[in-house]
Amino acid sequence: MKLLRNTLLETFVAVVDCGGFTDAQFTLGITQSAISIRIRDLETALGYRVCERGRGGFRLTERGEIAYSKARDILRSARDFDAELLELRDVTTGDLRIGVVDAVNTLANLNFGKSLKRFLDRPNDVRLEIVVASPTELTQQLITGELHVAIAPFRNQVSELTYTKLCEEEHRLYCGRDHPLFELPNDQIDLNVISGYQICQRSYSMLVSPELQSTDPKAIVANMEAMATLIETGHFLGPLPVHFVESRAQNVTLRELAPNRLHWTSTFYLATRSTSLLRRSVELFVEDVVQSCGVTT
Repeated sequence: MKLLRNTLLETFVAVVDCGGFTDAQFTLGITQSAISIRIRDLETALGYRVCERGRGGFRLTERGEIAYSKARDILRSARDFDAELLELRDVTTGDLRIGVVDAVNTLANLNFGKSLKRFLDRPNDVRLEIVVASPTELTQQLITGELHVAIAPFRNQVSELTYTKLCEEEHRLYCGRDHPLFELPNDQIDLNVISGYQICQRSYSMLVSPELQSTDPKAIVANMEAMATLIETGHFLGPLPVHFVESRAQNVTLRELAPNRLHWTSTFYLATRSTSLLRRSVELFVEDVVQSCGVTT
């Protein structure tokens, strides 16, 4: 049920998200001509064009970019409003927007899949959305309301959010099969040797020891897959979560370096906005995550 509904804005956002009228017709369940009429009516109401369509393909105008951003925010707020009123019927409904960092599925102590299953096993009418992003991006999206809850190694915590410690993630330093250190005996590998090679670093978390970090890194990545790929080229060393390496075929193409010297830990937290009243769906999911992690609150 949609208590606050604006068909023109819903159509506009769907068209942009789908990249044009052709794919949007399947999402909306209406014809391209009907979509065209709605977009025309929206532009008439606004007094300016929001998009260009024709032989050159679909693209937003400059004003259309702004209108799309604002329309998306309005529709998100409308869905939240609907959910808050409908939950008075004791029905779990509305949107649940969850943010996580990449490669969490194999982090055993987090039990992210178990948390989702526990939540989805209940009767509900929830529209679920999962976003993968860096801790910094997740923090910003929580503050603006784009997300309801996020799970990540939040190193830089802000007063606008509430954090619950969940678990630890262990990282080690690895090299690829084609790297010069791959076949070198352990007793010949120390920090001085390692510091002579380029280390791939993550843009949002510099885990490696200060003496190994370069002030001018030659490679920066935003996720674990990209990190592993660069390590496997043989040109870079890099830190990876132990569970990530062990869960993939990469455990035979990567070698751990200086296991007794180089290891780091990330602490994962569950973050929500600092408010005394959370939506029922958010409350339930938070409870499920805490229980799945075995956290005592």
